[in-house]
Amino acid sequence: MMENGIKHLSKQLLKYFSKEEIEKIARKVGFVQREGKLKAWQFLYLCAFSQLDVSKDTLITMSANLSSKTKTTVSSQAIDQRLNDKAIEFLKEIFTRLLSSVTLTNSNIPTIWDSHFNRIRIVDSTAFQVPEIYKSIYPGSGGSSQPSGLKIQLEYELKSGNFMHIDVGPGSGNDNTFGSKIKDTFKAGDLSLRDLGYFNFKDFEDMENKKSFYVSRLKPNIAVYVKNENVEYLKNGQPKKSTIYKRLLLKDAANEMQEGEIKEISDVFVGRIEKRKVRLVIYKLTKNQFKERKDKVFKNAIKKGIKKSANTIDLMGITIYITNISNDILFTKQIHEIYSLRWQVELMFKIWKSIFHISSVKPVKIERFKCQLYGKLILLVLSSIVIFKMRSELLKKKKFEASEIKTAEIVHEYVGELYFSFMTPSNNSKVLIRIYNCICKNGRKSHRKDKKTFFDILGVSYNHQERRCKPAA
Repeated sequence: MMENGIKHLSKQLLKYFSKEEIEKIARKVGFVQREGKLKAWQFLYLCAFSQLDVSKDTLITMSANLSSKTKTTVSSQAIDQRLNDKAIEFLKEIFTRLLSSVTLTNSNIPTIWDSHFNRIRIVDSTAFQVPEIYKSIYPGSGGSSQPSGLKIQLEYELKSGNFMHIDVGPGSGNDNTFGSKIKDTFKAGDLSLRDLGYFNFKDFEDMENKKSFYVSRLKPNIAVYVKNENVEYLKNGQPKKSTIYKRLLLKDAANEMQEGEIKEISDVFVGRIEKRKVRLVIYKLTKNQFKERKDKVFKNAIKKGIKKSANTIDLMGITIYITNISNDILFTKQIHEIYSLRWQVELMFKIWKSIFHISSVKPVKIERFKCQLYGKLILLVLSSIVIFKMRSELLKKKKFEASEIKTAEIVHEYVGELYFSFMTPSNNSKVLIRIYNCICKNGRKSHRKDKKTFFDILGVSYNHQERRCKPAA
Protein backbone atom coordinates (compact mmCIF):
# COMPACT_ATOMS: atom_id res chain seq x y z
CA MET A 1 0.00 0.00 0.00
CA MET A 2 1.04 3.56 -0.73
CA GLU A 3 0.33 4.52 2.90
CA ASN A 4 3.04 2.11 4.08
CA GLY A 5 5.68 3.92 2.02
CA ILE A 6 4.51 7.32 3.28
CA LYS A 7 4.40 6.11 6.89
CA HIS A 8 7.92 4.74 6.58
CA LEU A 9 9.15 8.15 5.39
CA SER A 10 7.23 9.88 8.17
CA LYS A 11 8.77 7.61 10.79
CA GLN A 12 12.29 8.16 9.41
CA LEU A 13 11.95 11.95 9.26
CA LEU A 14 10.79 12.10 12.87
CA LYS A 15 14.22 10.79 13.89
CA TYR A 16 15.64 14.10 12.68
CA PHE A 17 12.87 16.63 13.25
CA SER A 18 11.14 15.81 16.53
CA LYS A 19 11.29 18.54 19.18
CA GLU A 20 13.32 16.24 21.42
CA GLU A 21 15.93 15.48 18.74
CA ILE A 22 16.28 19.13 17.71
CA GLU A 23 16.69 20.18 21.35
CA LYS A 24 19.30 17.45 21.91
CA ILE A 25 21.37 18.64 18.94
CA ALA A 26 21.08 22.28 20.03
CA ARG A 27 22.40 21.45 23.50
CA LYS A 28 25.16 19.24 22.13
CA VAL A 29 26.66 22.06 20.01
CA GLY A 30 26.05 24.71 22.68
CA PHE A 31 23.37 26.68 20.80
CA VAL A 32 21.01 26.12 23.76
CA GLN A 33 22.56 26.30 27.25
CA ARG A 34 19.57 27.40 29.30
CA GLU A 35 15.84 27.83 28.86
CA GLY A 36 14.84 30.88 26.84
CA LYS A 37 11.87 32.25 24.95
CA LEU A 38 13.19 31.16 21.55
CA LYS A 39 13.29 27.36 21.38
CA ALA A 40 15.67 25.44 19.11
CA TRP A 41 12.82 24.03 16.99
CA GLN A 42 11.43 27.55 16.49
CA PHE A 43 14.81 28.87 15.40
CA LEU A 44 15.14 25.98 12.92
CA TYR A 45 11.67 26.79 11.60
CA LEU A 46 12.68 30.43 11.14
CA CYS A 47 15.87 29.66 9.19
CA ALA A 48 14.68 26.68 7.14
CA PHE A 49 10.90 26.36 6.88
CA SER A 50 9.29 29.77 7.38
CA GLN A 51 9.52 30.76 3.66
CA LEU A 52 11.46 33.83 4.84
CA ASP A 53 14.90 34.82 3.59
CA VAL A 54 16.86 35.34 6.78
CA SER A 55 19.39 37.58 5.04
CA LYS A 56 16.74 39.64 3.21
CA ASP A 57 13.64 39.90 5.39
CA THR A 58 13.80 42.28 8.31
CA LEU A 59 14.23 41.15 11.90
CA ILE A 60 10.79 42.66 12.62
CA THR A 61 9.25 40.45 9.90
CA MET A 62 10.95 37.42 11.45
CA SER A 63 9.65 38.32 14.89
CA ALA A 64 6.11 38.78 13.55
CA ASN A 65 6.29 35.47 11.68
CA LEU A 66 7.35 33.61 14.82
CA SER A 67 4.55 35.23 16.80
CA SER A 68 1.99 34.37 14.10
CA LYS A 69 3.08 30.77 13.50
CA THR A 70 4.43 29.60 16.88
CA LYS A 71 2.59 31.92 19.34
CA THR A 72 5.96 33.01 20.75
CA THR A 73 6.86 36.70 21.00
CA VAL A 74 10.56 37.36 20.62
CA SER A 75 12.13 40.80 20.08
CA SER A 76 13.98 41.53 16.86
CA GLN A 77 17.10 42.24 18.93
CA ALA A 78 16.89 38.79 20.56
CA ILE A 79 16.64 37.15 17.12
CA ASP A 80 19.68 39.09 15.91
CA GLN A 81 21.69 37.94 18.92
CA ARG A 82 20.82 34.30 18.22
CA LEU A 83 22.14 34.54 14.66
CA ASN A 84 25.66 33.67 15.78
CA ASP A 85 28.43 31.07 15.37
CA LYS A 86 26.67 28.56 17.64
CA ALA A 87 23.53 28.88 15.51
CA ILE A 88 25.59 28.11 12.40
CA GLU A 89 27.05 25.06 14.13
CA PHE A 90 23.56 23.92 15.14
CA LEU A 91 22.20 24.22 11.59
CA LYS A 92 25.31 22.59 10.08
CA GLU A 93 24.90 19.61 12.42
CA ILE A 94 21.27 19.07 11.38
CA PHE A 95 22.22 19.44 7.72
CA THR A 96 25.12 16.98 8.03
CA ARG A 97 22.99 14.38 9.82
CA LEU A 98 20.20 14.65 7.28
CA LEU A 99 22.62 14.43 4.36
CA SER A 100 24.42 11.40 5.78
CA SER A 101 21.21 9.35 6.00
CA VAL A 102 20.96 7.63 2.62
CA THR A 103 18.01 5.37 3.44
CA LEU A 104 15.30 7.91 4.23
CA THR A 105 13.16 7.38 1.15
CA ASN A 106 13.60 3.59 1.09
CA SER A 107 12.94 3.89 -2.66
CA ASN A 108 14.69 3.09 -5.91
CA ILE A 109 13.41 3.69 -9.42
CA PRO A 110 13.76 0.42 -11.38
CA THR A 111 15.53 0.81 -14.74
CA ILE A 112 16.57 -1.42 -17.62
CA TRP A 113 20.22 -0.88 -16.60
CA ASP A 114 19.92 -2.25 -13.05
CA SER A 115 21.86 -5.43 -13.85
CA HIS A 116 24.82 -3.31 -15.00
CA PHE A 117 24.71 -0.08 -12.95
CA ASN A 118 24.00 -0.18 -9.20
CA ARG A 119 24.17 3.60 -8.88
CA ILE A 120 24.12 6.40 -11.47
CA ARG A 121 26.12 9.28 -10.02
CA ILE A 122 26.02 12.82 -11.39
CA VAL A 123 28.40 15.45 -10.07
CA ASP A 124 28.03 19.15 -10.85
CA SER A 125 28.19 22.57 -9.24
CA THR A 126 26.12 25.71 -9.08
CA ALA A 127 27.42 29.16 -8.19
CA PHE A 128 25.96 32.53 -7.39
CA GLN A 129 27.19 35.97 -6.42
CA VAL A 130 27.24 37.10 -2.81
CA PRO A 131 27.82 40.61 -1.43
CA GLU A 132 31.38 41.93 -1.74
CA ILE A 133 31.71 42.18 2.04
CA TYR A 134 32.11 38.37 2.07
CA LYS A 135 35.04 38.28 -0.39
CA SER A 136 37.60 37.27 2.25
CA ILE A 137 35.56 34.10 2.98
CA TYR A 138 33.93 33.54 -0.40
CA PRO A 139 36.23 34.96 -3.11
CA GLY A 140 34.81 34.97 -6.62
CA SER A 141 36.08 33.17 -9.69
CA GLY A 142 38.11 36.09 -11.05
CA GLY A 143 38.09 37.83 -14.40
CA SER A 144 35.40 40.47 -14.80
CA SER A 145 32.96 38.56 -12.58
CA GLN A 146 32.00 39.70 -9.11
CA PRO A 147 34.77 39.63 -6.46
CA SER A 148 32.60 37.48 -4.16
CA GLY A 149 30.88 34.23 -4.98
CA LEU A 150 29.69 30.97 -3.48
CA LYS A 151 29.83 27.56 -5.14
CA ILE A 152 27.92 24.45 -4.09
CA GLN A 153 29.22 21.10 -5.30
CA LEU A 154 26.64 18.32 -5.49
CA GLU A 155 26.83 14.63 -6.26
CA TYR A 156 23.37 13.22 -6.90
CA GLU A 157 22.40 9.54 -7.27
CA LEU A 158 19.75 9.26 -9.93
CA LYS A 159 18.02 5.96 -9.08
CA SER A 160 17.52 6.57 -5.34
CA GLY A 161 17.30 10.38 -5.38
CA ASN A 162 20.01 10.64 -2.71
CA PHE A 163 22.28 13.64 -2.31
CA MET A 164 25.52 11.71 -1.89
CA HIS A 165 27.80 14.69 -1.29
CA ILE A 166 27.31 18.45 -0.89
CA ASP A 167 30.25 20.77 -0.43
CA VAL A 168 29.94 24.53 0.15
CA GLY A 169 32.86 26.77 -0.72
CA PRO A 170 34.05 29.93 -2.46
CA GLY A 171 33.18 30.70 -6.07
CA SER A 172 36.88 30.35 -6.91
CA GLY A 173 36.79 26.64 -5.94
CA ASN A 174 37.95 24.09 -8.50
CA ASP A 175 35.44 21.47 -9.73
CA ASN A 176 38.22 19.00 -10.47
CA THR A 177 39.37 19.02 -6.84
CA PHE A 178 35.91 18.01 -5.65
CA GLY A 179 35.72 15.21 -8.23
CA SER A 180 38.97 13.75 -6.90
CA LYS A 181 37.84 14.18 -3.29
CA ILE A 182 34.95 11.72 -3.76
CA LYS A 183 36.86 9.10 -5.78
CA ASP A 184 37.33 6.78 -2.77
CA THR A 185 33.53 6.37 -2.45
CA PHE A 186 33.18 4.46 -5.74
CA LYS A 187 32.12 0.83 -5.73
CA ALA A 188 31.81 -1.86 -8.39
CA GLY A 189 28.84 -1.19 -10.66
CA ASP A 190 28.74 2.58 -10.10
CA LEU A 191 28.31 4.78 -13.17
CA SER A 192 29.61 8.36 -13.05
CA LEU A 193 28.45 11.00 -15.57
CA ARG A 194 30.98 13.84 -15.66
CA ASP A 195 31.24 17.20 -17.37
CA LEU A 196 34.45 18.91 -18.51
CA GLY A 197 35.11 20.54 -15.13
CA TYR A 198 35.57 17.09 -13.54
CA PHE A 199 37.70 15.58 -16.31
CA ASN A 200 40.59 13.69 -14.68
CA PHE A 201 42.44 10.67 -16.10
CA LYS A 202 43.53 9.55 -12.62
CA ASP A 203 39.90 9.49 -11.44
CA PHE A 204 38.93 7.41 -14.48
CA GLU A 205 41.75 4.96 -13.77
CA ASP A 206 40.61 4.60 -10.15
CA MET A 207 37.05 3.91 -11.32
CA GLU A 208 38.21 1.20 -13.70
CA ASN A 209 40.30 -0.42 -10.96
CA LYS A 210 37.15 -0.61 -8.81
CA LYS A 211 35.12 -2.05 -11.71
CA SER A 212 32.97 1.07 -11.92
CA PHE A 213 32.07 3.01 -15.07
CA TYR A 214 32.19 6.54 -16.40
CA VAL A 215 30.89 8.60 -19.31
CA SER A 216 32.67 11.93 -19.62
CA ARG A 217 32.93 14.73 -22.10
CA LEU A 218 36.42 14.99 -23.55
CA LYS A 219 38.30 18.28 -23.25
CA PRO A 220 39.04 19.77 -26.69
CA ASN A 221 42.75 20.16 -25.84
CA ILE A 222 43.21 16.41 -25.19
CA ALA A 223 45.08 14.65 -27.99
CA VAL A 224 43.31 11.73 -29.67
CA TYR A 225 45.19 8.95 -31.46
CA VAL A 226 44.63 5.76 -33.43
CA LYS A 227 47.10 2.97 -34.15
CA ASN A 228 49.35 3.75 -37.12
CA GLU A 229 49.27 1.18 -39.92
CA ASN A 230 52.74 2.22 -41.14
CA VAL A 231 54.91 1.68 -38.07
CA GLU A 232 58.63 2.27 -38.50
CA TYR A 233 61.13 -0.02 -36.79
CA LEU A 234 64.59 0.52 -35.33
CA LYS A 235 67.61 -1.65 -36.24
CA ASN A 236 67.06 -3.75 -33.10
CA GLY A 237 63.57 -4.64 -34.28
CA GLN A 238 61.75 -2.44 -31.79
CA PRO A 239 59.02 -0.13 -33.13
CA LYS A 240 59.90 3.56 -33.30
CA LYS A 241 57.70 5.10 -30.56
CA SER A 242 56.84 8.22 -32.54
CA THR A 243 55.31 6.07 -35.31
CA ILE A 244 53.15 3.69 -33.22
CA TYR A 245 50.24 6.14 -33.09
CA LYS A 246 48.99 8.87 -35.36
CA ARG A 247 47.06 11.95 -34.27
CA LEU A 248 43.37 12.01 -35.15
CA LEU A 249 41.94 15.44 -36.02
CA LEU A 250 38.39 15.40 -34.69
CA LYS A 251 37.42 18.54 -36.59
CA ASP A 252 37.92 16.57 -39.83
CA ALA A 253 35.60 13.84 -38.54
CA ALA A 254 33.08 16.51 -37.51
CA ASN A 255 33.10 18.12 -40.95
CA GLU A 256 31.91 14.84 -42.47
CA MET A 257 28.93 14.56 -40.09
CA GLN A 258 25.37 15.86 -40.43
CA GLU A 259 23.79 17.92 -37.64
CA GLY A 260 22.22 15.68 -35.00
CA GLU A 261 24.33 12.70 -36.12
CA ILE A 262 26.04 10.40 -33.62
CA LYS A 263 29.23 8.56 -34.58
CA GLU A 264 31.67 6.24 -32.80
CA ILE A 265 35.35 5.99 -33.69
CA SER A 266 36.80 2.58 -32.82
CA ASP A 267 40.12 1.76 -31.12
CA VAL A 268 40.91 5.28 -29.95
CA PHE A 269 43.63 6.32 -27.50
CA VAL A 270 43.63 9.60 -25.56
CA GLY A 271 46.43 11.52 -23.86
CA ARG A 272 49.87 12.50 -25.13
CA ILE A 273 51.97 10.56 -22.59
CA GLU A 274 49.98 7.65 -21.15
CA LYS A 275 47.68 6.79 -24.01
CA ARG A 276 44.45 5.36 -22.59
CA LYS A 277 42.22 3.20 -24.78
CA VAL A 278 38.59 4.33 -24.66
CA ARG A 279 35.37 4.28 -26.59
CA LEU A 280 34.96 7.67 -28.27
CA VAL A 281 31.55 8.92 -29.40
CA ILE A 282 30.89 12.19 -31.25
CA TYR A 283 27.56 14.01 -31.39
CA LYS A 284 27.21 16.89 -33.87
CA LEU A 285 25.05 19.69 -32.53
CA THR A 286 22.06 21.05 -34.42
CA LYS A 287 22.21 24.68 -35.58
CA ASN A 288 20.17 25.87 -32.59
CA GLN A 289 22.28 23.85 -30.13
CA PHE A 290 25.48 25.21 -31.69
CA LYS A 291 24.28 28.82 -31.43
CA GLU A 292 23.26 28.30 -27.81
CA ARG A 293 26.63 26.75 -26.91
CA LYS A 294 28.63 29.39 -28.80
CA ASP A 295 26.80 32.25 -27.06
CA LYS A 296 27.30 30.62 -23.66
CA VAL A 297 31.00 29.82 -24.20
CA PHE A 298 31.92 33.32 -25.38
CA LYS A 299 29.83 34.97 -22.66
CA ASN A 300 31.67 32.96 -19.97
CA ALA A 301 35.03 33.64 -21.63
CA ILE A 302 34.43 37.40 -21.56
CA LYS A 303 33.20 37.21 -17.97
CA LYS A 304 36.33 35.35 -16.84
CA GLY A 305 38.70 37.38 -19.01
CA ILE A 306 40.03 34.41 -20.99
CA LYS A 307 40.52 33.76 -24.69
CA LYS A 308 39.39 30.52 -26.30
CA SER A 309 41.93 28.62 -28.41
CA ALA A 310 41.45 28.03 -32.14
CA ASN A 311 41.12 24.28 -31.48
CA THR A 312 38.33 24.87 -28.93
CA ILE A 313 36.47 27.06 -31.43
CA ASP A 314 36.90 24.45 -34.19
CA LEU A 315 35.40 21.72 -31.98
CA MET A 316 32.58 23.83 -30.55
CA GLY A 317 30.02 22.29 -32.89
CA ILE A 318 30.47 18.76 -31.54
CA THR A 319 30.23 17.01 -28.19
CA ILE A 320 32.88 14.33 -27.63
CA TYR A 321 32.31 11.57 -25.09
CA ILE A 322 34.72 8.96 -23.76
CA THR A 323 33.67 5.92 -21.75
CA ASN A 324 34.87 2.56 -20.47
CA ILE A 325 31.43 0.95 -20.91
CA SER A 326 31.51 -1.88 -23.43
CA ASN A 327 29.36 -2.07 -26.54
CA ASP A 328 27.63 -5.10 -25.03
CA ILE A 329 26.05 -2.83 -22.40
CA LEU A 330 25.47 0.47 -24.25
CA PHE A 331 25.55 0.97 -28.00
CA THR A 332 26.68 4.24 -29.59
CA LYS A 333 23.42 6.21 -29.49
CA GLN A 334 22.77 5.21 -25.87
CA ILE A 335 26.09 6.77 -24.75
CA HIS A 336 24.76 10.16 -25.86
CA GLU A 337 21.35 9.50 -24.32
CA ILE A 338 22.59 8.30 -20.94
CA TYR A 339 24.97 11.25 -20.67
CA SER A 340 22.01 13.58 -21.23
CA LEU A 341 20.70 12.40 -17.83
CA ARG A 342 23.08 15.03 -16.40
CA TRP A 343 20.25 17.43 -17.19
CA GLN A 344 18.55 16.11 -14.03
CA VAL A 345 21.07 17.84 -11.79
CA GLU A 346 20.86 21.04 -13.87
CA LEU A 347 17.10 20.88 -13.37
CA MET A 348 17.67 20.50 -9.64
CA PHE A 349 19.82 23.64 -9.53
CA LYS A 350 17.08 25.48 -11.41
CA ILE A 351 14.61 24.36 -8.72
CA TRP A 352 17.00 25.49 -5.97
CA LYS A 353 17.25 28.99 -7.43
CA SER A 354 13.82 29.65 -8.94
CA ILE A 355 11.56 27.91 -6.39
CA PHE A 356 13.61 27.78 -3.17
CA HIS A 357 15.58 31.01 -3.83
CA ILE A 358 18.90 29.81 -2.45
CA SER A 359 20.77 32.54 -4.33
CA SER A 360 18.71 35.39 -2.84
CA VAL A 361 21.21 37.26 -0.62
CA LYS A 362 21.62 40.75 0.83
CA PRO A 363 24.64 42.21 2.68
CA VAL A 364 24.14 41.35 6.36
CA LYS A 365 26.56 40.13 9.02
CA ILE A 366 28.26 36.92 7.93
CA GLU A 367 26.69 34.83 10.73
CA ARG A 368 23.21 35.80 9.57
CA PHE A 369 24.05 34.92 5.95
CA LYS A 370 25.42 31.51 6.96
CA CYS A 371 22.29 30.80 9.02
CA GLN A 372 20.24 31.46 5.89
CA LEU A 373 22.57 29.32 3.75
CA TYR A 374 22.47 26.24 5.99
CA GLY A 375 18.78 26.72 6.70
CA LYS A 376 18.14 26.64 2.95
CA LEU A 377 20.35 23.56 2.53
CA ILE A 378 18.36 21.73 5.22
CA LEU A 379 15.16 22.72 3.41
CA LEU A 380 16.56 21.56 0.05
CA VAL A 381 17.67 18.15 1.34
CA LEU A 382 14.37 17.51 3.11
CA SER A 383 12.34 18.71 0.12
CA SER A 384 14.38 16.55 -2.25
CA ILE A 385 13.70 13.50 -0.06
CA VAL A 386 9.95 14.20 -0.12
CA ILE A 387 9.94 15.00 -3.86
CA PHE A 388 11.69 11.76 -4.79
CA LYS A 389 9.51 9.68 -2.47
CA MET A 390 6.34 11.10 -3.99
CA ARG A 391 7.55 10.56 -7.54
CA SER A 392 8.63 6.98 -6.81
CA GLU A 393 5.35 6.12 -5.02
CA LEU A 394 3.30 7.54 -7.90
CA LEU A 395 5.34 5.49 -10.34
CA LYS A 396 4.94 2.34 -8.27
CA LYS A 397 1.22 2.66 -7.51
CA LYS A 398 -0.13 4.62 -10.49
CA LYS A 399 2.48 4.11 -13.26
CA PHE A 400 2.56 7.91 -13.25
CA GLU A 401 5.54 10.09 -14.28
CA ALA A 402 5.48 13.18 -12.09
CA SER A 403 7.15 16.40 -13.21
CA GLU A 404 10.24 17.44 -11.24
CA ILE A 405 9.30 21.14 -11.42
CA LYS A 406 5.60 20.70 -10.61
CA THR A 407 6.37 18.34 -7.71
CA ALA A 408 8.94 20.79 -6.31
CA GLU A 409 6.45 23.67 -6.52
CA ILE A 410 3.83 21.64 -4.63
CA VAL A 411 6.24 20.44 -1.94
CA HIS A 412 7.54 24.00 -1.50
CA GLU A 413 4.03 25.21 -0.66
CA TYR A 414 3.72 22.55 2.06
CA VAL A 415 7.11 22.85 3.78
CA GLY A 416 5.91 25.00 6.69
CA GLU A 417 2.92 22.79 7.41
CA LEU A 418 5.07 19.68 7.01
CA TYR A 419 7.59 20.97 9.54
CA PHE A 420 4.90 21.75 12.10
CA SER A 421 3.50 18.25 11.58
CA PHE A 422 6.83 16.91 12.92
CA MET A 423 6.13 18.80 16.15
CA THR A 424 2.84 16.89 16.48
CA PRO A 425 3.79 13.43 15.16
CA SER A 426 0.25 12.07 14.91
CA ASN A 427 -0.42 14.46 11.98
CA ASN A 428 2.83 13.86 10.11
CA SER A 429 1.78 11.19 7.62
CA LYS A 430 -1.53 13.01 6.96
CA VAL A 431 0.32 16.01 5.54
CA LEU A 432 2.52 13.77 3.41
CA ILE A 433 -0.59 12.02 2.02
CA ARG A 434 -2.09 15.43 1.12
CA ILE A 435 1.11 16.29 -0.72
CA TYR A 436 0.90 12.97 -2.56
CA ASN A 437 -2.72 13.63 -3.58
CA CYS A 438 -1.94 17.14 -4.79
CA ILE A 439 0.91 15.84 -6.98
CA CYS A 440 -1.34 13.00 -8.16
CA LYS A 441 -3.89 15.55 -9.36
CA ASN A 442 -1.64 18.33 -10.66
CA GLY A 443 1.90 17.03 -11.07
CA ARG A 444 1.89 14.89 -14.22
CA LYS A 445 4.88 15.50 -16.48
CA SER A 446 4.16 17.07 -19.87
CA HIS A 447 5.72 15.29 -22.84
CA ARG A 448 7.20 16.98 -25.89
CA LYS A 449 7.15 15.28 -29.26
CA ASP A 450 10.41 13.45 -30.07
CA LYS A 451 11.86 14.41 -26.68
CA LYS A 452 12.74 11.57 -24.31
CA THR A 453 12.18 12.07 -20.60
CA PHE A 454 14.31 10.85 -17.71
CA PHE A 455 12.04 7.78 -17.43
CA ASP A 456 12.22 7.07 -21.17
CA ILE A 457 16.04 7.07 -21.24
CA LEU A 458 16.20 4.75 -18.22
CA GLY A 459 13.58 2.43 -19.72
CA VAL A 460 11.18 2.94 -16.81
CA SER A 461 7.72 1.45 -17.39
CA TYR A 462 4.92 4.00 -16.96
CA ASN A 463 1.59 5.08 -18.50
CA HIS A 464 2.27 7.48 -21.38
CA GLN A 465 -1.38 8.40 -21.85
CA GLU A 466 -3.15 11.00 -19.70
CA ARG A 467 -5.22 9.26 -17.04
CA ARG A 468 -7.01 10.57 -14.04
CA CYS A 469 -4.96 9.88 -10.93
CA LYS A 470 -7.25 8.86 -8.09
CA PRO A 471 -6.15 10.31 -4.73
CA ALA A 472 -5.28 8.18 -1.72
CA ALA A 473 -7.62 8.16 1.25
